[in-house]
Amino acid sequence: MTTRTPRRSRPRLRLAAITTAVVLLATAAPPWPAPRADSGQVRPLASFPTEKIAIETPGARRHVFRAWRADEPDTRAQGLMFVREMPADAAMIFVYDPPEPVSMWMKNTFIPLDMLFVDARGCVVRIVERTRPLSVANIESGVPVAIVVELKGGTAAALGLRPGQLLLRPDASWPQRGADARPCTPPNAIR
Repeated sequence: MTTRTPRRSRPRLRLAAITTAVVLLATAAPPWPAPRADSGQVRPLASFPTEKIAIETPGARRHVFRAWRADEPDTRAQGLMFVREMPADAAMIFVYDPPEPVSMWMKNTFIPLDMLFVDARGCVVRIVERTRPLSVANIESGVPVAIVVELKGGTAAALGLRPGQLLLRPDASWPQRGADARPCTPPNAIR
């Protein structure tokens, strides 16, 4: 007589297979492209040009940020996509020369952002706060703009930023403020 080792029951094998599949799915890469600088698809933020920007608020307050600049079609298309953290004093600026109506979205953007739309005079004309990460909904400027500033979500409220305030780019001597420069006034645009 031969002894036979008992075969594993099929339910145990199924449970083991399901557990393995769940673990693999949980640790697998997300379905969107990974932020790989060497792939040629996504540029590292360190390769973007940088500059300082300042937003002037009432009471002679000046809020200064270190900004990455997106001023070419490829850098504007990428923006802050795939970025998972953003320092409170950091910003991304999108430069449009000449000014144009702009539509933004949050595709592949993992952090909520505040978006400030700025006209050619440097005046903030619209603010959209705490945009929804990964959304493909359009976020419209409503009017032609020269700059879009993206800040970490919640920054606009924390600093009291409002339409009608002035954005400065000191490194670029922008905007040009001649004797005929009109002060920024809050527009009637929806906030």
